[in-house]
Amino acid sequence: DQPFERPQRTADVAAPMQVAQSDADDDFAEWEQEITPQISDPFERINRGVFWFNDQADRFVIKPVAKGYDWLLPQPVKRGVSNVFDNLFTPVVAVSDLLQGKFQHSAEDVGRFVVNSTVGVVGIFDVATGWGLEKRHEDIGQAFGAWGIGTGPYLVLPILGPSNVRDGVGLVGNYFLQPQHHIADDETRWGVTILGGIDARYRLLDASTVLEQAALDRYAFVRSSYMQYRQNLVEDKDAGQPVPAASFGQ
Repeated sequence: DQPFERPQRTADVAAPMQVAQSDADDDFAEWEQEITPQISDPFERINRGVFWFNDQADRFVIKPVAKGYDWLLPQPVKRGVSNVFDNLFTPVVAVSDLLQGKFQHSAEDVGRFVVNSTVGVVGIFDVATGWGLEKRHEDIGQAFGAWGIGTGPYLVLPILGPSNVRDGVGLVGNYFLQPQHHIADDETRWGVTILGGIDARYRLLDASTVLEQAALDRYAFVRSSYMQYRQNLVEDKDAGQPVPAASFGQ
């Protein structure tokens, strides 16, 4: 069920789709009215400018590269690349769990990283899941949220996309905890970083259809979706899949 899907033959189904689109927009408007008062966005004018820049960068560069990557590489290779970057993010998960007092989870995260980095050949194969070491989604911004630190104003970061002051500070911690950012050779480090960005955007190709076909204020849609997504993560709820916001980061 994709409420924002556009019809292929407008003459046949334009009217029903317009009704469905209107209903979807109304539902979003009601949700937006509930969420927006809780969101501090004093930099909206600047944020919208950065959002436009990110959108153009995604439309003309990032997404086409991700689609080419998807078309060029076989699924097993893409899965292996995704596994590697999931594994490289595991130290962030382990530290986040530790900061939240989830000591058993943190120990399991460390075990998962060791197993996949060795037996799983630098993370290409997710051996740890089969051994009962669960994959978790945690980061430093979530740890700050668990401590009761508020989000602060909403921000849109160049290329990285939607964020807020709390999660923006958390991104710094995330960065330094990922091993690939400590590679000595500049070209190798940048190459791995760019590949990670392409992989991140490739994973969101299907989800981006919802954003691109939504007949509403896309900036407000992303803002509300992001803030709700992050809140769900902090509360350990099922956050679902993030809506991409023309960014490597989402």
